[in-house]
Amino acid sequence: MHDTTVERPKIGLALGSGGLRGMAHVGVLRVFEKEGIPIDYIAGCSIGSLIGALYSAGLSLDNIEKLSKHLKRRHWLDFVIPKMGLFSGERVLNMIRILTKKKTFDQLQIPLSVVATELHEGKEVIFNSGEVATAVRASVSVPGIFIPFQIGNMMLVDGAVLNPTPIDVARSMGADIVIAVDLAHAGTVFSITNIFDVIIQSIDIMERELMKTRETVCDVIIRPDVAHISPSSFDKTEECIALGEAAAMEMLPQIRLLFGSTDLCKTETGENRLLLPSAGY
Repeated sequence: MHDTTVERPKIGLALGSGGLRGMAHVGVLRVFEKEGIPIDYIAGCSIGSLIGALYSAGLSLDNIEKLSKHLKRRHWLDFVIPKMGLFSGERVLNMIRILTKKKTFDQLQIPLSVVATELHEGKEVIFNSGEVATAVRASVSVPGIFIPFQIGNMMLVDGAVLNPTPIDVARSMGADIVIAVDLAHAGTVFSITNIFDVIIQSIDIMERELMKTRETVCDVIIRPDVAHISPSSFDKTEECIALGEAAAMEMLPQIRLLFGSTDLCKTETGENRLLLPSAGY
């Protein structure tokens, strides 16, 4: 009898931008853990890069949730006299360094790519080497909110300007199956009350247009129903996570269909594999 065990397809997760509504990513990841769906690659933009970096660095989802509840605005935001942004971003950078333990990309448990935008040349920049914290600091630099992050001659802002849900990046990392978490699909029903909401909503509008041409190359798109939540809300963590879980659960049948008649299981060594039906050998 021949061994019909084959390597399973590699799964990439593209985590999109969306301000603090991005805590929905934690809910999606929680469902993946419960269902035993492995993640081989993560491509993140803005808040998606932050959640992806923390998770890839080894923080548990419970700890990420606790951090989101107990860390207040003052821990993340450092107001400056406006010139190129309202906040310097130093606190964000320092906080990410602490939480990721100053890890470099090659020290992460899950391969990660972080997307930012270079202002001078108007091009996408993909980070997958060097210090994780500096890459995430660049990716979360919402224009007008955070001062652009300087690396060498590059002036970097939020990757959402060009690629808010980096499906293509996850694919280029080697993923056979790409699952995206899109936070901007549903439009907005929350009350726009501050500059942060104005800017994130503007980026959301751009993202919806960009997704029209990119969603066809994605295998599954998870769309948490977060349109009613302000992207600047620090007190909606639990609701965002719950909505992420609900959206992921809704898409589970479609995710399972990607494997056709195969079963995802673990071998004796703990390695995830797909067991194909016997061909009668």
